[in-house]
Formats: sequence, structure tokens, C-alpha cells
Amino acid sequence: MKEPILIVDDEVEFAKTLSSYFRGQGYQVYMSTNLEDAINIFKREKPKVVLLDFNMPIVNGDQFLPILQNILPTVRIIVVTGCVAEEVEERFRGLGYFALFEKGGLSLEKLKAKVQEALLY
Repeated sequence: MKEPILIVDDEVEFAKTLSSYFRGQGYQVYMSTNLEDAINIFKREKPKVVLLDFNMPIVNGDQFLPILQNILPTVRIIVVTGCVAEEVEERFRGLGYFALFEKGGLSLEKLKAKVQEALLY
């Protein structure tokens, strides 16, 4: 079994799609559709990689990322967003995220390659 990863996305079907794909690739996958559960899972499982949605209810990904980094500074955050990448990059600049992907036209193979790279980092 490969390293655990955490998927945080309020779009349940999208989160399930990612979760199913990565489980099929042999990863131990944790999934959360809200930030409170995500923090509890993150503290308990300490995954090296988090796939984080940008546009979340209550707290957006750019506000949530530093919370995760305070808990585990070595975490690698891969932002997966339905927003325009350039706008999101601006919000995340300087926050130390590992990579950014747009949901539209997302290549699961490219995402998997980036997750593998993050795990080795």
C-alpha cells in the first residue's frame, strides 16, 4: 500500500472520482468534504500529500493551507480548482503549495505523476 493521501473537496462526486482513481492505483485514500473533518483526518493520519479544493464553504483553500502547514510543515499541497488557474495562483502565491491543476480537462495521469513527485520530495 502506498503512502496515504487526503482529498479535500466539497464537490462530493468529484472527490469520490479522485478517491476511487487513487485507490485503484494502490494509494491509501482519505476523503473529506468539509474542513473540520479534514483537520481531524489530517491530524490523525498525517498524509504527506493533500489534494485541496480552492473554493470551499466557510474557508477557502488559500486560508486552509497554512492551517495544514502549521500542523505538519512537510505536507505537500496540490490545489485542484474549478476556478481559473491564474486567479488561484495569485491567491496562493507565497503559500508554499506544491502544484495546481484546473478541474476542467483534468488529466488523472498527470495528477498521479505530480502526487508521486510530491511523495518523493
